[in-house]
Amino acid sequence: MVFDSISELFAFASSAYSVPSILFYGPFRLFSQEGTQQGDPLGPLLFCNTVQPLLLSLASEMTFGYLDDFTLAGDVATVAQDVSRIADLSSKMGLVLNAAKCELVAHSSLVLLSCRVGRCGLR
Repeated sequence: MVFDSISELFAFASSAYSVPSILFYGPFRLFSQEGTQQGDPLGPLLFCNTVQPLLLSLASEMTFGYLDDFTLAGDVATVAQDVSRIADLSSKMGLVLNAAKCELVAHSSLVLLSCRVGRCGLR
């Protein structure tokens, strides 16, 4: 994915992440094999590069994201479909939509009958 969208960084990203790094802790050696680590300066760029196609595939009138925070706005049914799409596609990327951190801001006439991630009953 890096090669296709930010090819200028491909050689650097490949050299940094293609083989495990050896982390030293006292007499112990630990192989770091899970991609970027907390505080890695390339981490946010690589994450955003991964989720950008997901954001572009949404149908809501307004879609934007800042790292792992997404904002959607538009027709209620379209936004609900997009939330379902995010939940489905993000899980295929190894991400989890945290429903406890989701927020719904709507007109006072909107009645929410029930809502689980991916299925909302609206009236």
